[in-house]
Amino acid sequence: MRTVFRSFVVLAALGFGLAAAQTPLSIATGGTGGVYYPVGGGYAQIIDRFVDGYTATVEATNASVDNVAFIARGDADLALALADTVLAAYQGTGNFGPGGDLPQLPNLRAITVAYTNAVHVITRADSDIHSLADLRGKRVSVGAPGSGTEVSANTILEAVGISYDDFAAVQRLGANETADALRDGAIDAGFWSGGMPTGAVMSLAETHAIRLVPISDE
Repeated sequence: MRTVFRSFVVLAALGFGLAAAQTPLSIATGGTGGVYYPVGGGYAQIIDRFVDGYTATVEATNASVDNVAFIARGDADLALALADTVLAAYQGTGNFGPGGDLPQLPNLRAITVAYTNAVHVITRADSDIHSLADLRGKRVSVGAPGSGTEVSANTILEAVGISYDDFAAVQRLGANETADALRDGAIDAGFWSGGMPTGAVMSLAETHAIRLVPISDE
């Protein structure tokens, strides 16, 4: 099995600077069942303890796509996002710029790479899904709206010639909701892009046998 990795970065808007007074910072993260939220909490603790003049709070969001837009609008001071989403926003490709739903965001700046991110395609072990091609005719979650998971899912599906029209149903669910839907039999498979371990996936695996669908070289 080939696992697709995407780096995950911490962003700031150009012009973020120092201040003498106690300045509150907002950190845009992701859903509470994913990895961004606790990682953002860790950054907030570091800022509170070690960065003079600043305090930080963590905001739960739909993750990468929303987060880069929050930074550009000034609705967040720091954000966590997938590197491919950030690059698309910066260059004005994909969902950003001409033909996309969002404008190009050239004022983004990456502060650091936080960890290696893995794209998962998860199904229950008793399903008949053993490859990406087997997703045709199935009920599939492609990630929450405004998430890097959906960006990665679209990239992978396009590479193997699958569109949303090939699915019996498309759901746009975050990590918690995807795990719950798999547990309840409401979907057949779900995309999730995140660090390992992911709490929602671990919780699902404690009650149901699950399988990772291999991502082909293509």
